[in-house]
Amino acid sequence: MSRHSLTRAARTSNMRWLMSLAHMEPSPVSRWVALRAALAIGLPTAVGLALDQSAAAALVALGALPAITGDNGGPYRNRALSIGSTVFGGALGYLLGNLISGHGLLTSGAMTVLVLAASLIGTFNNIAAVATLQFAVYVIVGSSLTSTLPPWLPSVLVGAGGIFGLALTLSGWVVNPIAPERAAVAMAYRKLAAMFAAIGTSRIMAARRDMEAAMTNAYDILLTARGRAAGPSPRLARLAAQLQACTPLTNAAMALARAGRVVPPDCARVMNRLADRVENNADPDPGDDIAALRLADMPQLADALAQALPLLDGGRQQTGDPLATLGPVRPRTPWRVLARTYRPGPTTVRYLIRLGLCLIAAEAVALAVSLPRSYWVPLIVVVIFKPNFGSVFARALQSCGGSVVGVAISATVLALDRNGLASLLTVGVLASLLPWSIRRNYGLFSAILLPILMLLIGALQPGSWYIALARLVDVGVAAAIVLLVGYLPWIRIERNNLDHAVSTAMSTLAAYLNTVFQADPASRHDLRASAYARLSDLRIALQRGLSEPRLVSRRALAWWPVEVALERVANAISDTAWSPQAATAAPSAAQTAQLATALQTMSTAVELGLPMPAEHITAPSPALQDVAAEIESLRAALTGPDFAAAPGAGAPKHPIHQV
Repeated sequence: MSRHSLTRAARTSNMRWLMSLAHMEPSPVSRWVALRAALAIGLPTAVGLALDQSAAAALVALGALPAITGDNGGPYRNRALSIGSTVFGGALGYLLGNLISGHGLLTSGAMTVLVLAASLIGTFNNIAAVATLQFAVYVIVGSSLTSTLPPWLPSVLVGAGGIFGLALTLSGWVVNPIAPERAAVAMAYRKLAAMFAAIGTSRIMAARRDMEAAMTNAYDILLTARGRAAGPSPRLARLAAQLQACTPLTNAAMALARAGRVVPPDCARVMNRLADRVENNADPDPGDDIAALRLADMPQLADALAQALPLLDGGRQQTGDPLATLGPVRPRTPWRVLARTYRPGPTTVRYLIRLGLCLIAAEAVALAVSLPRSYWVPLIVVVIFKPNFGSVFARALQSCGGSVVGVAISATVLALDRNGLASLLTVGVLASLLPWSIRRNYGLFSAILLPILMLLIGALQPGSWYIALARLVDVGVAAAIVLLVGYLPWIRIERNNLDHAVSTAMSTLAAYLNTVFQADPASRHDLRASAYARLSDLRIALQRGLSEPRLVSRRALAWWPVEVALERVANAISDTAWSPQAATAAPSAAQTAQLATALQTMSTAVELGLPMPAEHITAPSPALQDVAAEIESLRAALTGPDFAAAPGAGAPKHPIHQV
């Protein structure tokens, strides 16, 4: 390759890396959510300004902040648990931070121990991750801020703000208690409509992936809602029936996709109309839609819609409980059992060691350089280094970029504000943008969150506008510590984590294939959901890897063809297991075990860096012909283009391990 070609390839790689850092995720947020966020932060601030109690009001607003950042949507009960845990974590953290403050190095040591303990608990699940992050942040803030209020009052005010924010979030439950469940079922129809529109185009893989995720999410939400229902629920039964009506429509769409048919736009419009009726709790009345599909020369879809009509009507035309067909309610494992059986693995231990080293370095740098209000450095370290929220490397750089904008906003407001009104308006407007920014891009989130924190904390410890510039130095120091202490020395581990994610996805697909044909209908959904969830985890890991340094991003880019091949394997298994012929000509356990063993062998080879199997994969039965063909394509992708280039050299090694 010429020097010009190498330069152009490097320039393209750098441009792809910069674009990954600036990538904005689609994030539609309703106006009510934005208004609720503005009220949660702006209303306490306005009351404090009116009563000349800005310090107390700032604590209430700080307590309400977790109700915004901890709201991940979904059913109200799940949101209450997530936001309530986050609010409790913030209030408890502020209390403990106040108790340990003012003791010099002992304060720093106690703060580090509390943050590490919280980070360990945060590896349990996503709710624990958000709650313990808030706990860690408020431990640092509480141990560093001084207040003229009585020692017990700040934590009470923070807790009161959290309860106020939680009440605002759950206010919609009074009007429409199952609105999130209905929205989830409607979203399944919308994703199915998008899949109809993508049939025959290059978008079909992504559209099917979104449809599978929406169906899984809707099933999980309805199962959870049924598990907590005190008795029969006609509204949930109606939604369950309407969700089951997606099955014949999905099967028809899969058949058209395999045949390579291009579907007229009327088909997608029919699905979107059904979604609107489900979301608005209106009668489906698909008679005209069935006629329109027949006129569009789509008899398969018209027949599927006619077959789904009794279910679309909410199950009123059939006997039995539609909720019963969703499968058994999953038993919940008590927290005490989870805590007793939990054992931190090597990944968790490494994360705690890396975080501990970063906190020690943050405290050492802050003391050595005498940074003003140096608690910002460990605070930013904790937020950036949290692994649950994306690439650490990308967040460090995005935080620096976002902080430049945030500091400019803060400095401008602090320099111009004379009576507090400018700060109040700024906090309210920025708070309304938080739910949107937190889902879009971490740099954008930093640019909005930093001015809110600075203006609120500024009411507790007033200072002139030049303090805003000091925050930019703090962010730069924190990002440098995370990269130099917590990331770059461990970068090879980050690269090996990608191999482990690919291996895990293969193992899950092997288990899926080995059991789905013999499983009862009640457990098939769980098997399918687990397989596609693991593929989703792999895609997220690879997307994060693309924003890492070249040592990791090259490995992530090399794994993408394998990820596509794994998706095709999962789709082939699902299509075969759910096809009408599967009930009459299902493969035997021995036949599925043969292909599952081949998948597991490749998984082990990827995990350990062993040679790939050289034998071609063949179908043990006609029913598994499509599955075997996709597994053979996966083996070819893993083997690479250099396969069999050196006869007699033995089985080829996976070329990605040479990247």
